[in-house]
Amino acid sequence: MNLDGAVLPIAALDAATRAEMRTLLERFFDGVCADAFEADLAEKDQVVLLRANGGRLLGFSTVKLYRSVACGAPRRVLFSGDTVVAPEAWRSPAAVRTWLRAVLAFSKEAPEPLDWFLLSSGHRTFRIMTTVFREHYPDPGRDRADLRERLHAYARERYGERFDAGGGVVRLERSVHRLRPGVGEVTTARLTDPAVTLFVDRNPGHAQGDELACLCEIADANLTAAGRRFLAGR
Repeated sequence: MNLDGAVLPIAALDAATRAEMRTLLERFFDGVCADAFEADLAEKDQVVLLRANGGRLLGFSTVKLYRSVACGAPRRVLFSGDTVVAPEAWRSPAAVRTWLRAVLAFSKEAPEPLDWFLLSSGHRTFRIMTTVFREHYPDPGRDRADLRERLHAYARERYGERFDAGGGVVRLERSVHRLRPGVGEVTTARLTDPAVTLFVDRNPGHAQGDELACLCEIADANLTAAGRRFLAGR
């Protein structure tokens, strides 16, 4: 299956595309509310869309870009909002490639460093971070105190008491982020992956919708070899 990726401003989305996005989210997440979906979308700046040849929407990820001094120095933050990719597209590199090219372009738009602040209720999104970026938090191989401190500053700034600093998770008031049963299950085979094991250890309440807080810097120098291959389209 050939897939096409595109990046659009949220303001450019028409009603039909918004409806497609909500329908796709409802396919994989419990508790999707139209009003909450639209409110969340209104807060974001950009969206990455993934479509099949025939135009069917198979994935999307919303993005909010903002500046913060929560960590003590001016930095920019890219916050990932609602994100979903249908199983039909899991084997295609198009979604990751389109997203990666877009965020690396964002990282060059201003002099301040750009951090990716991610909340993940499923191991797949966290696995993308560990696959394409060398230094990130949490990390199954080492503890990065500098990244942890920045992450905690951003999470407290955005979520206040809903952020559990001890566990490193955010517990949201709404349940949009609760995956439906059978979606993103953590199998015995997947637990052979250190990143998946770390995700489960750090976020034991993921099935109930708890979100693991994660961070890395978005920069060419922070790409893994796999990240560079995604970027090159190979």
